[in-house]
Amino acid sequence: MQLRHVRRLLAAEPALRFAAGPSAAPPAHRAWSRQLRSVITRLARVEHATLTVAQRTVSDEGELHREHLVLDSPLRGTFHGTLLAPRDIAQGPAVLVLGGKNARLDQLTGDVPPDHPDRNVAEQLARAGFVTLSLDHGIGGGLDAERRAGRDEGTLLAHAFALTGRSLLGALVGDALGALDVLSAHPLVDPDRVGLFGHSLGAAVALHTSLLTDDRRLPLCAASHLGSYPALYERLLTGHEGAVLPGILEYADLPDLYAAHAPAALQLQYGTADSFLEPADARAAARRVEEAYAVADADVEVHEIAMGHGTHVGHAADFFTRTLAKPHDAGPPAHQAEVPAQRIHFEVSQRRAVLDRVDAALASGMLTQGPQVARFEELSRAWTGTDTAAVASGSAALEIALRIIGVSGRTVLVPVNTFFATAAAAVRAGAAVRFVDIEPDGLGLDPDALRTALDLHPDTAAVLPVHIGGIVSPAIDAVLPLCAERGIPVVEDAAHAFGSTLRGRPAGSLGRFGAFSFYPTKVAISGEGGLLSAASAEDLEQVRRWRDHGKCAQGSTLHDRPGSNWRLSELHAAVGTVDLERFAVTLTARRELAARYDALLADVPGIRPHPVPDAAGSNYYKYLAYPDPEGPLDRALLKKRLRERHGVALAGEVYDHLLCDHPYFVTEGRSSEPGPFTRARWFARHHVALPLYPSLTEAEQIRVVAALRSELS
Repeated sequence: MQLRHVRRLLAAEPALRFAAGPSAAPPAHRAWSRQLRSVITRLARVEHATLTVAQRTVSDEGELHREHLVLDSPLRGTFHGTLLAPRDIAQGPAVLVLGGKNARLDQLTGDVPPDHPDRNVAEQLARAGFVTLSLDHGIGGGLDAERRAGRDEGTLLAHAFALTGRSLLGALVGDALGALDVLSAHPLVDPDRVGLFGHSLGAAVALHTSLLTDDRRLPLCAASHLGSYPALYERLLTGHEGAVLPGILEYADLPDLYAAHAPAALQLQYGTADSFLEPADARAAARRVEEAYAVADADVEVHEIAMGHGTHVGHAADFFTRTLAKPHDAGPPAHQAEVPAQRIHFEVSQRRAVLDRVDAALASGMLTQGPQVARFEELSRAWTGTDTAAVASGSAALEIALRIIGVSGRTVLVPVNTFFATAAAAVRAGAAVRFVDIEPDGLGLDPDALRTALDLHPDTAAVLPVHIGGIVSPAIDAVLPLCAERGIPVVEDAAHAFGSTLRGRPAGSLGRFGAFSFYPTKVAISGEGGLLSAASAEDLEQVRRWRDHGKCAQGSTLHDRPGSNWRLSELHAAVGTVDLERFAVTLTARRELAARYDALLADVPGIRPHPVPDAAGSNYYKYLAYPDPEGPLDRALLKKRLRERHGVALAGEVYDHLLCDHPYFVTEGRSSEPGPFTRARWFARHHVALPLYPSLTEAEQIRVVAALRSELS
C-alpha cells in the first residue's frame, strides 16, 4: 500500500533537525538557523510583490480608528484588508494579524459580531493598544461551488500551485510580506515595533514570514499550530496543504522551524482540547523548541491551555505589550546589523537555475568540458570583445598564457603592487620575475619605469600589466607600443576587470591574452574558475590543449606538452552562466553605487575617493579611497574602529604588501633588488576599499559614510 510507503518517508530523519548537545552554543545555533532559512527561502519560492493601497475608507466611529483597505498586488490582483488603531495613538506598536483557514476578515476585526469570543483577535489587540492589519487569505469563495463539488478550495489551490513547482504557503507568505510593508509604512506605526500573530494556518504563514525577515527579528505569537509534521499529516490527518512547504520534511520538522526563529521573541499557544492537535505531540514539539531557544540564549513562552482550536488573546496581548514596548531587542535591528566587506547574493530563481543546470550535468554524466562550459565561454565574449577559453582559475589562466608564450629561463615583468598569483604564475612557468613601479592615476604599470626595466632586462619574454581595482589605466596606451616595438607580448592580468573598459575597448582585448578570475570575491563569479581571452584562434586552441593535460588534440591519448588539469567543471560553469546572465545588471548596480559614494563622500573631511580616469570605464571591483595620511588614525586602527564601533567591515586592500616584500621574493635571487617603488609603496600603505556589491543598500552606504565621518572628524 502507498500508506506504508508514505509512513516510511515520514519516519526518515530530517537532514537539518536541530540537536541541542553539550557543545551547542549561540554561534552554532546561528549557523544552523542561517542554513535552514536558506532552505526555506529556496522551497518557498516567495514572490514578494509590492502592495499598493488602491482604496482606503476611513471610519472613526466608536472606540477605534478603522481603515477598510483595498490592496492591489501585481501577482494576485485586488483583495481586502482592515487596519485598526486606538483613537489616540500617535505612532505606536503594530501587529500583522493572520487568521486561520476559515477566518472571516469582518469577524477578525469586529466589523460583525464574532461567532466565538476569540475570533475578533485583531479588534481585541487594537483595544489593547496596538495598530493591527488583517487581510483576507483569498482561499474561500473564489472557485465555482458547483465545479468544486464539495472539495476544499484551499486544497485545490494548493494542488494548482504545485503544478508550477510552487506552494500555496509561499503565495500566502508573499502576501504577508507585502502587508508587512504596508503596515510598517503607515503613519500611525513605529516601524521598529512590529510583530506577527497567526492562528492555525495563519500561524504557519506568520512563522514562515518571520523566517524570511531575518534582519527585522519580529516577535511572533503562534496559536493552535504545534506538533510534528508526521503526526499532523499522517497520524491525525489534520494538516492542511496550505500550511507546509513541499519537501520541507527532508530538512526539518515543524519544531525546527520555530527553533530557527530564535533569538527573536516567540510565544506558542496550544489547547489540550484541540481536535486538530495531539497534546502529547504538541508538548514534545514545545520541549524541542525550548531546548533550541536555550541554546540560542533566548526566551520563549509556551502556553498549554485548556481550550480547543483557538487563541488566548490575553496571553497574546501580554506578549506583544512586553516585546513591542521598545524596538526589537532579540538581536541587532536592521539598522545595527553588520555591513560586511563582501556579500554574495543569488535570488531564489537564480539559485534554482543553478540547481537545474547542475542536475542536467549530473543526469548527463558530463561533468567537465560540456555544454555549460561552452555557454560560459559564449556569454563571456560579450564582455571581453574576443573569443575565450574557460579554465580552472585566474592563476591557471596566467600560467597557461605564459607557457604558450614560452617564458621559461627568461624574465617576466610584473607590477610590484599586485596579488601574489600574478608573479607566482610566471615562476611556475619557469621565468625569473622582476618588478616595476606603478603610476598613481590609473594604478597601472608606469611606462617610464617599464622602459627602464626593459633596458635592464633585455631577455624579457612577457609583460603583465594588472588592472587594479577594475581600472584599466590609460597608461597602458603607452605600455603597449613600448612592448610592441621590442616584440614582447603583453598578458593583461584582468582578474579584477571583467566588464571594465578603456575608451570603449574591453579589458582583456588589449594584449595578446587577457586573464580573468571568477573567484567568489570578483565582480562575476563561478565559485572557482578562470578565463583566457585572445584574438588569435590558434592561441585559444593552444589554451584548450594546455588545460587538458597537454593532449595533442581533444580526445587524444597522446600528449605533446606538460599541461595540467586546468579544466573548468560543468558544476562551476553552471554557477558562472547564471551569474553572467545577470552581469549587465550587476555592472550597472556597481557603477550606481560608486556614483552614490562619490556624492556622499564629497563633504566628508579626512578622506578622498580615488578618481577614476575619464577614459576608464571601471567595473568598481573596489571602491578605493585615501584617508588623510596626517589624520588621527592609521589604517589598521580606522578599520578596527569602523568594525567594532559601527559594524562596518572594509574590503581588503589591493594590496597592502608589495610583492618585493613577500618572504618568497625576499629570498636572494628570486627577484630584483627591492628598490624604492615609491608610488606603489605609498598606495599600498594608504588606501582603503569601501564595501561595494550589488546588494549593498543606500541605507548601508549612508551608514558606511557616517561611520567614516564620525571616526575621521
